[in-house]
Amino acid sequence: MINSREILSRHRRMLHLSASILVFAAAPAFAQTAEPPPAQPEPQAEEAAGDIVVTGSRIARSGFAAPTPMTTLGTDEFEAAAPQNLANLVNTLPALKSSLTPASSSNNSNFGTGNYLDLRGLGPTRTLVLVDGKRVVPSSIYGLVNINIIPQALVERAEIVTGGASAAWGSDAVAGVVNFIFNRDLEGFKGSIQGGISDHDDHRNYLGSIAFGTKFADGRGKLLLAAEIADNSGVLRQDSRDWGAQGYRLITNPAANATNGEPLRLIAADVRTANASYGGLITSGPLRGIQFGPGGQPIPFNYGTALTATTMIGGDGVRSNADAVLETPMLRKAAYGRLSFETSDALTLYGEASYARSTSNYPLALPGVSVDTLTIRRDNAFLPESIRAAMVANNLQTFTMGRFSSDYAMVQADIDTKTQRYVIGAEGRLGGTWRWDGYYTRGITDVVIIGDNNRITARHALALDSVINPATGAAICRSTLTDPANGCVPFNPFGPNSASQSALDYMMGTARRAWHLTQDAAALTVQGEPFSTWAGPVSIAVGAEYRRESADVVADAISVASGFGVGAQIPWSGAVKVWEGFAETIVPLAKDASWAKALDLNLAIRQTDYSTSGSVTTWKAGLTYDVNDSIRLRATRSRDIRAPALAELFQGASQAAVTVIDPVTAQTVTTVGPVLGNSALTPEIADTLTAGIVLTPTAIPRLRMSLDFFDIKVKDIITSLNAQSIVDRCYTTQPEVCSQITRVNGQITRIAVAPVNLQSLRTTGLDMELDYRLPMTGLLGDNAGDLSFRALVSYVGKLTLTDGATVTRLAGSVDQPTIQGLGGQPHWRFNLRTTYEQGPVTVSAAARYVGGGMINRAYTAKDINILSINGRVYFDLSMQYEVIRQDKRAIELFAAIDNVMDRDPPIAGGGFNTAATVRSLYDQIGRTYTAGLRFRY
Repeated sequence: MINSREILSRHRRMLHLSASILVFAAAPAFAQTAEPPPAQPEPQAEEAAGDIVVTGSRIARSGFAAPTPMTTLGTDEFEAAAPQNLANLVNTLPALKSSLTPASSSNNSNFGTGNYLDLRGLGPTRTLVLVDGKRVVPSSIYGLVNINIIPQALVERAEIVTGGASAAWGSDAVAGVVNFIFNRDLEGFKGSIQGGISDHDDHRNYLGSIAFGTKFADGRGKLLLAAEIADNSGVLRQDSRDWGAQGYRLITNPAANATNGEPLRLIAADVRTANASYGGLITSGPLRGIQFGPGGQPIPFNYGTALTATTMIGGDGVRSNADAVLETPMLRKAAYGRLSFETSDALTLYGEASYARSTSNYPLALPGVSVDTLTIRRDNAFLPESIRAAMVANNLQTFTMGRFSSDYAMVQADIDTKTQRYVIGAEGRLGGTWRWDGYYTRGITDVVIIGDNNRITARHALALDSVINPATGAAICRSTLTDPANGCVPFNPFGPNSASQSALDYMMGTARRAWHLTQDAAALTVQGEPFSTWAGPVSIAVGAEYRRESADVVADAISVASGFGVGAQIPWSGAVKVWEGFAETIVPLAKDASWAKALDLNLAIRQTDYSTSGSVTTWKAGLTYDVNDSIRLRATRSRDIRAPALAELFQGASQAAVTVIDPVTAQTVTTVGPVLGNSALTPEIADTLTAGIVLTPTAIPRLRMSLDFFDIKVKDIITSLNAQSIVDRCYTTQPEVCSQITRVNGQITRIAVAPVNLQSLRTTGLDMELDYRLPMTGLLGDNAGDLSFRALVSYVGKLTLTDGATVTRLAGSVDQPTIQGLGGQPHWRFNLRTTYEQGPVTVSAAARYVGGGMINRAYTAKDINILSINGRVYFDLSMQYEVIRQDKRAIELFAAIDNVMDRDPPIAGGGFNTAATVRSLYDQIGRTYTAGLRFRY
């Protein structure tokens, strides 16, 4: 058992250490920069050399720094970390949370196979992902963009805007924007090949990538090509790790009552099932406690301690979460091509095409799927005679048996995601400062989810009910006696691996679901400088956009009828059309004045009209104030939105029986509770405030620091309630949900379990950044190299979720109550990296900290035996060595070790999907090694 006093002590020491680091780094100030780090070249707009394009704005303007905070990951960071996937590096930033990745959601097929980004931990649906400033077709019916489709060989940098940006980019930018920007100036070849493995001889992975760029027609034409392939074997079992093999879970404490002070719940090791075994356990009547071993042999079942109806500590039961997949295996491929041609000084035409595919195959261990509750009759053909005799002696006709059926009912998920994307566009100049650009993009995603080895519920029931054929003396399905042609094959459930292959062939099938997603988008933007103020030219950008997104969801006949154990799916289709117009301006208010080096006002507005919910207006007002060369103040206030996803709007109604207590009639009612979409949903509305300071002290060259405050309020959050909650709230706190209830003659006949605009949240905190580069030549002599340091720190002070009936405080906790990422957030997270470069050698060391917190802020010592957990510090090392450098030719060897100390994640209870820890916060893989080679030619 974990010692709670020791945990709290370690937690305090870590907080003291964190505070010391922050005080040291923050002595002058902190920052989250609006420009790339000083060690990197300033990003240039391809169409207008010298004009900086930053993701926080639609205006390209020389020297412009957007008032919205932005962090940049450049080539140096990508090469030092050597990630096998872009998301692996981006998710290490303190402002992001790994909510939906192969290692955090491996038992959830609803999001396909992929990596999705989640700024602020507000859910991936509230983070907008762009590629070169353009939207990308979603990879899921929930509107999420899979990062796997982006070829990282071409990515020059990633810009992360950590503030609302809907006025600039449209829906979904509530928490911010992640914009992956390609290197369009590549000439020649560049590529890499790398491989990796974990300390546990799994997580075997490789990545191979190559890119090529060339100019033709005297430099007027440019061709850019890229391709890559990556494979990761994943980690298929939790018990492959020492912490996972200990069988930690959160269970009910049977010793607790209202007066004895015992906690109601326990986080305990060696938790096992008390109502099931691998070969079957009799759980009812006088024969309770007999299990069936190999060959169906009846043997006693040893019960453990802390016994409840379903769980116990120790004993013969099953450690069910040992079957949890820690990391989903994945094979991904991507290809990209871009051709542009400058027909004149005023016009450039371009086209892009890309294709990406991700596949994954893994056991889908889900609670309630592998654990069966079976009713066994006394005349069952396979029942051991000793048990049959005991039933006769006790006058039993049936008994209940619990069986953990991983030997035959473990569904094998096979997920295949294909994405195609095509872009045609043009850009040019209109004279003077005026320029324009327009494009049309077509994206197509096809997702096929196969559930192999999926039990057909009706056939399983027939096969289980077997008897002895009086004519032949052989086992036969009872149903076959009256319907000889039904094809039923009797199933022996007694003992592990007892089912015949013919019975498995009869009972098991393959479920198939498929999504076909399309996105058509077109945009036209015009920008220029129509006039000047006393402080300089006024810049404006105006534009219009159109977007249509659609989904078609189909499934096999058995899935449609909810006939499989896993994978029920009602076919549906739907489409949303969006028309948008926007305008943005930068107005200089002061320049080189005695009281200000520069003062700029940034205003933006966007009018959006949805075919489903009508019009909504988003806007932004920002101010940057350069007091002098060393101090910049900035602030932004914005209105942002997140539109309903296609699944939330149009999901087909899957029928289910629900039982509720009707407060009107005081009766328990069983009725129809269809789960379906809600076409009446409206966009979520967010109000965002950011304010901060950026310091670049002239007395300390190459130092930049910033500190930014954020405050995000979101209302009308889309969520779903269960049937009983709908009924309870209808007649108490939230009468607006009464529309989901249908009554006939005063009786409830239907409760629509559909998403509604119900919740609200608020989060506040601080983002801090420090960049410093120190040439060592002056300190250690010639050719001593350079030392650089970068620190990224995030503090979440408040994260409160309100649904009209309850208020949940999530900041400072680790509980994850929702599946799409919105859950507990530690107060502190940081990422520190130090790099030393000398000649052909570059060495980098990093420390990543993810704080701990309360298991659940609503819990007291009466609720749970361990109230909080420690955070974790992970240390990473990397090294690069240039073997050859001649002009533009180079060959470089590199190696990296992540989680050098092989730190285990903290234990936080959990079960199947949480793998006994918090998968979206902490490293479950352990120490990993990567090595490879890069080349340029």
